[in-house]
Order: sequence, then C-alpha cells, then structure tokens
Amino acid sequence: MDQYPKWAIGPFAKAAENPVLKPGETGFDSWAVYNPAVVYAFGKYHMFYRAETLDEQDTEYCGTSRIGYATSGDGLRFEKHGLILDADQPYELPGGVEDPRIAIVDGVYHMMYTAYCYPRVILCSAVSGDLVHWEKRGPVLKDWTESGRESKSACLVVNPELHAVKINGKYHLFTNEVYATSEDFIHWDCEPFDAAAYSGAFHEVCTAVTDYREPGKDDIVLFVAGSLNALCPERNLFYGVTECLLSRKDPRQRIGQLDFPVIAAEHAYEKSLIRLKGDAARGTIFLDCVFRRNGRWHAYYGASDMYVGAAFADEGSRK
Repeated sequence: MDQYPKWAIGPFAKAAENPVLKPGETGFDSWAVYNPAVVYAFGKYHMFYRAETLDEQDTEYCGTSRIGYATSGDGLRFEKHGLILDADQPYELPGGVEDPRIAIVDGVYHMMYTAYCYPRVILCSAVSGDLVHWEKRGPVLKDWTESGRESKSACLVVNPELHAVKINGKYHLFTNEVYATSEDFIHWDCEPFDAAAYSGAFHEVCTAVTDYREPGKDDIVLFVAGSLNALCPERNLFYGVTECLLSRKDPRQRIGQLDFPVIAAEHAYEKSLIRLKGDAARGTIFLDCVFRRNGRWHAYYGASDMYVGAAFADEGSRK
C-alpha cells in the first residue's frame, strides 16, 4: 500500500456512483462535462463544470467551452441546471471558458477560470454572492496579460472550506506560468513560474490547501496533474494527480513530494478515447477542487476530458 506521510491528504476512495456527471444528449454539454469546481454552500453542493458540445467538435480548439451548473443534496447525485457562464467576451473566444476554481474572499465567491482566446490562454474571474448570478471581472493578472504573457490553471492557496488564505499578509496564487501575490485580491504582483519543472516533471497545478490541521502553522499541500511516469513508471499511467508540499515560509519552495498518484485512472470512463487519442488509453485524470466537509475530504475530477468523477478521504482513517 502507498505510504502517506503525515502532511499528505488521503487516501482517496472513488465513489461507486461514478461518473457522477455525464454529457447530455443534446445541447451545450452534449460532448463533454469535466474539470469541475464544487463548493458546499446554502445547504447543498454546487458544481460548475466545463462543457463542450458535439456541434463544435471538429474545430482546432475542440469547440467553445462553456461553464454549466449542477447541484446536489448528497454530493453524488447531481441535477443539471443548464449554462451558467458563457463565452461572450473577445478574450474568451473562440476557445471559450475552461476549468473553473472557486475561492471565497470576504463572503464573496470568486470563480477563476481560463479564457481560451485561441491560441492564447488568459486567467480571468467572475464573482457572485449566491453562486447563481455571476459578474465577470475580466483578466485577473492585468499587467501580466497586457504584456502579452499567458496564464492557465488558477491555483489559489485556500483553507479546507475554500476560503482564500493570507500568509504573511498576502494571498498566494499559482498558475502553470505565474506565481502571484496580492494584499487585496485585486492587484497582483507576478513573477514567472514553471509548473512543470517546479513540481517534478508534472504539467499543471490543480489546487492548494493549507490550514487543514493547525491553522496558521500548516505548510501547503499542492495537488498537481500530469504525466506520472517519472514517479511510478511501473503503473503505466498517462495523466493523473499527486501531491507536493510547499513551504509556508516561502510557497515557491517544494519541501515534499509523494512518489505515487493519489487519484489515477482505473476504470473505462477514465480511459475513454471518445474525445482523446493515443496514450490517453492509459487514463486521464484532472482535478480542480479539493475541500473538506464534516471531516471528509471531497475531490471532484475530470475523467477522460469527458466525465466527472468523485473521490473521498475520511480524516482519521489513516494512522
């Protein structure tokens, strides 16, 4: 059995009900539903998922991605409520809006997402007080974006309930290309950051959690996704998720690393080649959110860039 150090979160067990969300028969999510952000609020689970339509599958950019909305009372059986965030700004087209993440700041819900202004990618945000009505705020890293540089995969340092955490008086944000800090969550100071090199040959940052055991003292658990061959070549995996540990004193420093996946492809829905090709037959897993509720960690992940799966880890189950 894989050995989890004290700092790591897990082990995760996948839900028997997986996949918990599938493409619709028609409409904006008829080709794919994946890479969701999920938050528990107002007495239920709210899922914001990346969606693509069969009508646009034959484009260079795989169609225009949009954000769909679903809710659940138990975190497993989700009811879809349709399109909630469309791609309607010049900087979001033609590729659309991708891979949302949710963070809470002063009672306001911030959805950070990647705008795919094909072939460029730009980190953007929208805000809401009720998770239903959203106001777009445009590019997050304005100076970085205006200088022509890209940013993809918003990874904010949050606590287990998804509240953004200030460390040394600043919020901390990673993307695949940027490390940024902010005192007010509006103005961000940026520096280049190579996620692939930083995380040990993985490709993308997913989500970062701190204050999960001793608030104010915990280091930061960073979930990363990508090729796991460097860590565990014997498992013959394509794209999976594992964890790094970042220093609280300097979140740019990696001080720990698991040498095995915490969520890896095992089932047919995670190894589908309906949307993907070639090596993806070994499985594709991507993660946008991890949060804790009632002593249980919830992880909702994209499988084969087509479905949504759920996995859970109970606190206290690992000695």
